[in-house]
Amino acid sequence: MEPFYGLFATLLVVHGLAGASGNLVAAPAKVDAVLGKMITLGCHIQMTADLTLIQTSWERQVPSGREVLAVYHVRHGTHVSPDFAHRVSFVSTTDRDVSISMKAVDLADQGSYTCKVSTFPLGNDQASTDVNVLVEPKVYVASGPAALLEGEGESLVATCVAERGLPAASVSWETELSGRAETQRREEADGTASVSARYLWKPRADAQGKNLTCVVRHPTLENDFRKDHTLNVHFAPTVLVKGEKKNWYAGQADVTLICEARANPPVREYAWARLDGAMPDGVSAVSNRFAFTRPLTLNDSGVYRCQATNQMGVRSYNVSLWVQEPPSTTAAPVATTGGPPRVPAAGTARSPSDSPTPAPARDGTLGVAAGAAAGAALVLILAPLAVCFSFLRKRRTFRGDYYTKQYLGPSDAQKETHMDVLQPHELQEVYGDRGGGGGSQELKAKLSADLIYGDEERGGDDWAERGLRLLCRRLQRPQAAAPVRAARPRQRLAVPADDCRDNCADGDYVAHVDGSVISRREWYV
Repeated sequence: MEPFYGLFATLLVVHGLAGASGNLVAAPAKVDAVLGKMITLGCHIQMTADLTLIQTSWERQVPSGREVLAVYHVRHGTHVSPDFAHRVSFVSTTDRDVSISMKAVDLADQGSYTCKVSTFPLGNDQASTDVNVLVEPKVYVASGPAALLEGEGESLVATCVAERGLPAASVSWETELSGRAETQRREEADGTASVSARYLWKPRADAQGKNLTCVVRHPTLENDFRKDHTLNVHFAPTVLVKGEKKNWYAGQADVTLICEARANPPVREYAWARLDGAMPDGVSAVSNRFAFTRPLTLNDSGVYRCQATNQMGVRSYNVSLWVQEPPSTTAAPVATTGGPPRVPAAGTARSPSDSPTPAPARDGTLGVAAGAAAGAALVLILAPLAVCFSFLRKRRTFRGDYYTKQYLGPSDAQKETHMDVLQPHELQEVYGDRGGGGGSQELKAKLSADLIYGDEERGGDDWAERGLRLLCRRLQRPQAAAPVRAARPRQRLAVPADDCRDNCADGDYVAHVDGSVISRREWYV
């Protein structure tokens, strides 16, 4: 071994005197090593056909100078320093690659490493690599010092710690909760750093079982480190009663109520009671199940309570059981109005589809139809009577004369103070004395029914009787259209009573109180 060490020392001296002669050696400028793991230091030689490799070596820079780790000689082989023999070895020993590996890297291994190469005829060349030792942090999540209790103030839920990392790790929380995080950093004596993140939150029962995720980022980790923490919130029971049926009626069997309670810690005791009276006979209350072991009766109606207890407290739920009369058919129970006051509870609500239509509804429908038919018949009977009465009323209140066929309102009628009729001597001048005065008296008597009187001169019954007779006569006989001649004066013609007796149609003339007869038709002369 002594000739080898002598040659090794000689090469080092020659290398130190010659210096670098070209870009023959290539090595990475920086390598990150993880504490406790293995690292590889690469060294590649750019050899050509006219070059001959003689020796390569790896050295480390220390405060006192340089320290040789390993040597490779083409003729004499490899040699590793005794201080690194258990950790350093050559990965490759060729004329192009002389890389080494180092196991169990320590913090003291951080520094600068140099690969030196001796060739002929170019001489020596080298390349250096800086080794940066990283320390992977130790990550763990710890629960808070006390249990999370619903209703309490802000509490420490959990703490995530990235301990002794180099460089210091990044720690954060991911969650849907509305709490807050606090981060602390502590420098260690060996140059590492410990980082902790605490999460504070006001406990709520609805968050029971949800996850809180700690996320750690560090150069030594290929991916983010994630660790879940499941919330454990203690709360009193939340109680709900469910029934197998929503409607109950007398004679119904197999009626059961189930008390469901969500609690942490779990419910340790269930209790059933009736609030508005004594518990009826024929019931079974075991744990969270309440059942009637017999058919229901109307006396079973009442308010029942389920009570659940755990270490956090006691909670209860009330359910109103309303037993109705048995239905008329087995299709569905008959819905009735009224009933005892109801306490808000589950299992007693009924939808509109659950309530059947009462049977008497059909009889009521038939009665309504019959009443409508009778009303229609009554309307058909009274309508003609109303029309007839209206017509007669209009005839009674008519004001005017038969010559102009014009209606005079009350005010105009009052202005007509004189009666425009032909006097007896005027009839004589027009027609002469054709039948004597006796005939005129007979005509007056004959046409006394057609005399025009005021309302005060006739009785109501007599007027109605004569008006109806006149109306029927007019409806049976067609009316002759009056000739129209424009821009000519009209004259009223009085006809002697004797002529009217033989030649006039009945009802065409009207006798006045002065003895004259006036035609209802209009004559234009």
